[in-house]
Amino acid sequence: MGNGRKHPKYENITASWGGVRVREEFAERIDAWLKAFPTCEHSFLLELLSEFYYYSEEQIAKKVVELYNLFEKEFTGDINEVVFTKIIKEQGIAFSDILFTTFWLKNNISNAENNILGLLEAGQIPKELVIVDDYSGTGKSFIKTVNKMLQTNGEVKNSQVYFLTLHITERALKMIREYEKELGIPIKVFYLDCTEEVFKTDYIYNKIEAEYKKRDYIKICERQEVKENYILGYEDVESLITFYYNTPNNTLGLFWQNLGEFVALFPRRERKRTSLSRMQREAQNRKRRDQEVVIYGIPETKLKIMLLYCLGQEKGISVEDFKQKFGLNSDQAYNALKTMLDEGYVYNRNGCFFPDVKLRSRIFMSRIKKGQERFKEKKEEIKEFSKQTKYIPQKF
Repeated sequence: MGNGRKHPKYENITASWGGVRVREEFAERIDAWLKAFPTCEHSFLLELLSEFYYYSEEQIAKKVVELYNLFEKEFTGDINEVVFTKIIKEQGIAFSDILFTTFWLKNNISNAENNILGLLEAGQIPKELVIVDDYSGTGKSFIKTVNKMLQTNGEVKNSQVYFLTLHITERALKMIREYEKELGIPIKVFYLDCTEEVFKTDYIYNKIEAEYKKRDYIKICERQEVKENYILGYEDVESLITFYYNTPNNTLGLFWQNLGEFVALFPRRERKRTSLSRMQREAQNRKRRDQEVVIYGIPETKLKIMLLYCLGQEKGISVEDFKQKFGLNSDQAYNALKTMLDEGYVYNRNGCFFPDVKLRSRIFMSRIKKGQERFKEKKEEIKEFSKQTKYIPQKF
């Protein structure tokens, strides 16, 4: 005999999203959202909704504990040596900060660090470094965070890095694995849920179904005037995921963009443009080109630029060429090249200088081309060295 409870509409979809309150709320929201579409499209849209991952506040409170337990079970070192931190946001506050706060509160973690860059700038290098995030669609936010840490203090290369996230895509996992090989720093990834692109063959649909379902979905988006670059989610990640506090832009755009007079089912909260955000953006843009890591472990910018130039000279570089390119006098060129030789970054062969193994081991090959293009812009800045000033690189 039944318990007499009235089951909310669409409970077959929303049962995994949360308790009765969440289910009742979404029964109304889904009904309102479906009014934006002709009835013949409802079954397909509900089909996609049945594949959705919705993380309610109640669920996240439980899942952060589950994620921590997963990490703790595999971790064999001293937990007191671990420093937990979050994804670094260039400007303002990220919505994923909500997840990080919940993570350390629910797990009673005392060694959580919000300002990891400040710690690294002070020369404090965690032996075990755990980066926590709610979702990784492409892996780029995690990679940018590690790059930022390396740029702040190259000794991070000696840390064991962990990445803990509630939800990750196969694409993000692959990118992080490639980055790990390129960087030469071991990275261990822990996650609770992992998904592929919605319309990838043999994931949810077989090859034929995937093709026509994707085609039908795109037609709906075009009619609803969903922005083209978000139809399949940012960078075509094709995720079906949202959190109670925000929706990642990697999620299919039809579900988070407002459709004419109809409010989105899972609204995405965009940061409002303010005078503060404008100032933050302008300040960050001025710093970005210098801050992107191309060669790690070498803190002096001018020396990095010189070494970067050397990397692009397959036939080597002579002293005269070096003087001309950087606008140096003989003493300045001698001191700079001697520093490179003494530190083992270059070697001399028949009067020309070539990059050595030590230098090549400290570069990110995927960023070299961009860095060498930046060299052309930076060359004029280096020429501002006084002709009378003896160039002595900083010790490192």
